[in-house]
Amino acid sequence: MSPIEKLLLETVPTRPDPAVRNRPWTQEEQDAHWEALADAIGCPNSPRPTRPAEEPDPCPAS
Repeated sequence: MSPIEKLLLETVPTRPDPAVRNRPWTQEEQDAHWEALADAIGCPNSPRPTRPAEEPDPCPAS
């Protein structure tokens, strides 16, 4: 077999398949992520917020 024939038999690299689109996290994934974050900052077992944080008042009454 000639060198060119060997070369032609090699597989040609191709682009990988497109990545799977991101999907919403399941409740279990969200809980596990929250626990990992709480552990990382040293506040294990901290309650997970149930609603978005409120915007702070830019001009609090004094």
